[in-house]
Amino acid sequence: MTISLIVPAYNEKEAIGPVIEEYSPYVDEIIVVDDGSNDSTYDIACSYASGKIHVFQHKENQGKVGALLTGVNQSTGDIIVFTDADCTYPARYIPEFIKELERGSDLVLGVRNIEAHNIPFFNRIGNAIFSTMATYISGKYISDGQTGFRAFKREMFKELHVHAKSLEFETKMTVRAAKLGYLISEVPIEYRERVGTSKLHPVRDGYRMFRALLSIAWHETSPLAKMISVPGIILLFAGLIFGLFSLQERIFHYHLVHEYYPLISVFLMLFGIQLTSIGLIIDYLSKKMDRLEERIRQLSFKKD
Repeated sequence: MTISLIVPAYNEKEAIGPVIEEYSPYVDEIIVVDDGSNDSTYDIACSYASGKIHVFQHKENQGKVGALLTGVNQSTGDIIVFTDADCTYPARYIPEFIKELERGSDLVLGVRNIEAHNIPFFNRIGNAIFSTMATYISGKYISDGQTGFRAFKREMFKELHVHAKSLEFETKMTVRAAKLGYLISEVPIEYRERVGTSKLHPVRDGYRMFRALLSIAWHETSPLAKMISVPGIILLFAGLIFGLFSLQERIFHYHLVHEYYPLISVFLMLFGIQLTSIGLIIDYLSKKMDRLEERIRQLSFKKD
């Protein structure tokens, strides 16, 4: 199997050269996509161009997703690896990624060692929140759904049809793969301090990730699971309303006018969470069974 590395780059003149040099021994092909940089990123990347290293350029900035898609379309490998052009992800983990894919995984995630020295506080909080949401929605434990260092089989990517505009792409790709029943593996990796200026906007990109997760939760959930989960969500919100009423009474009247509201709130919220969870579990199991049947059919076809 041949390996293609996709490197989207936007104003990464300090890091693009070291990234190409570091990854070159581990892959068969490197596709660098300069996404409309206004510094010397493109020229530096072109200085490395060869039969193995190919450089493409967007005249105008199309965002990270546009650069990734251009890279995938221009690549020829059976296995695709995504990484960032900021020197944060070490290349030495690629052999471990490939081993996981050879064992049957469809998507391998490089789980970052998130610490104070390499990721700001608010970004760490956001990563924990969105990974927890991704785990709950997909029914599969996901430690780091936002990681930009990942490897996957080309045929899987064609089936995902991920529609995103910015950094929510990684989250959406991870959760959608899990919802569709693909096998996801995780490899712990070192996460280094980036070279250059970060392009992450915590509020804007956080909102996009949240919206993307809600979109997947709705559109990728089976009708049966929705029939169970939607009443659960309604009960959950009803419980929150009763809880807010109780809080309001406690603040403005210094005592509870309706003493039974807190009990109703807790009951509705617990029942709502249970119903929603059951619906998501049913959806996860049904998708896994569909994927298992598909794999069995593929094996039978190969034997014939």
